[in-house]
Amino acid sequence: MRHQRPGLLAVLVGIGVACSNSTGPYDSGGGGGGGGGGRSVSVGASAFNPANLSVTPGSVTWTWNSGGATHNVTFEDGSGSGDRTSGTHSQSFATAATYRYRCTIHSTSFTSGMVGQVAVSSGGGGGGNPYP
Repeated sequence: MRHQRPGLLAVLVGIGVACSNSTGPYDSGGGGGGGGGGRSVSVGASAFNPANLSVTPGSVTWTWNSGGATHNVTFEDGSGSGDRTSGTHSQSFATAATYRYRCTIHSTSFTSGMVGQVAVSSGGGGGGNPYP
């Protein structure tokens, strides 16, 4: 004989929903008003996608999808990922500004070659934690 417990399923689903929300100070969250944009960039074989990203303060993650080619993400201040062929790199942006980056292997300046930028604005967005 099988015992049914419909109340247990509802409790487990409720726990799953409650545990799925991040409490981090820069959670990109879900939904919300316009602006903000995505928070990830693909490092491809010869380009960043998207190359230009607009976000509110928080973290952006670069994911290597380069088929084994070596790339890096290097910002104007010299910070960045270091050379790699796979994996991810996350960078935090707390101040509204435009941050240019490039792959130093596949560009000679921040204006041509494998380049990109992150434009961080203080307004717009939504869905994240309003009290970082």
